[in-house]
Amino acid sequence: MNESSEEERGDFKLCIHRSVDEDWLPLLRKKHEMTLALHPYCEKCGLVRNIGPDRPRKIGYYIDKLSELERYLKNEDSKGGKNKLTEAQKRLIVKEMEEQEVFKDLYGVLASTQKEKFIEIIKKYRADIEEHVIEYHLG
Repeated sequence: MNESSEEERGDFKLCIHRSVDEDWLPLLRKKHEMTLALHPYCEKCGLVRNIGPDRPRKIGYYIDKLSELERYLKNEDSKGGKNKLTEAQKRLIVKEMEEQEVFKDLYGVLASTQKEKFIEIIKKYRADIEEHVIEYHLG
């Protein structure tokens, strides 16, 4: 570690954000401006914290949603529909999510960005699952 505000992660440094003063910036929902609000920002890297309605969620939320999708596919498999999600596929999906920055550093990420990445990762391992099915299980 270089300072108490940075952590080594592979070949880059992840800032451990320290919020300071607030600045008037637009609130965003799916990349569309809504209104102005006070936003805290990191004094080390300058990243602005997302305080709008499109707040990101921790990786556990998406792992829970993956489990819901797994139960749905298991039910479909018993009916003769889609194949169930194997344990290996689930582990690969979770491993890839853990490696993605959008699930690690929640300071300035939008939930819609996380959702897009979650769908992209699932489609990588299970191209047969329609996007609307994944979105339905995301709530």
